[in-house]
Amino acid sequence: MSNSKKLMLTALAVIFLIGATPLFAELDGIWEGYGEGSCETPAGIIIYPWQTWNGSLESWLFTGHWQDLDGSSGGFQGAVISLAKSVEPPYHTVAHCEGTWTWMDPSGLEPLEMGPFNMEFNLDIDTCWGNWYSYSSPGIGGTMWGWRIGD
Repeated sequence: MSNSKKLMLTALAVIFLIGATPLFAELDGIWEGYGEGSCETPAGIIIYPWQTWNGSLESWLFTGHWQDLDGSSGGFQGAVISLAKSVEPPYHTVAHCEGTWTWMDPSGLEPLEMGPFNMEFNLDIDTCWGNWYSYSSPGIGGTMWGWRIGD
């Protein structure tokens, strides 16, 4: 490839990134919500992951904490892996996030990774929804939803 073509491709990539920067900035914020579902931990305890949760979406990373009414708790971390614009009205920009969630075993000091999750963030109406799954209870999982509460 000639130097002029390389330079043109580099310039186009820079233009794309500059144009996309405001869209990625819209991702950042503080989110909270609720969830449904239960699973059994390796210790035999029934937990209700994501029953209430709050998190921060910053620089494409989604991190936070969940807890249930029985006192179980854990965390989560994930990354936005794609952005898409809906093709039918009403048009919305949606960010897709994938990650893992943990449970804090009362007998241990370190959180135990319990399974994967995915979350869709609607950037136009500041809502989100997703699903979580459990390694220790295959085929078992739940749903979660929420909204942006701040920047």
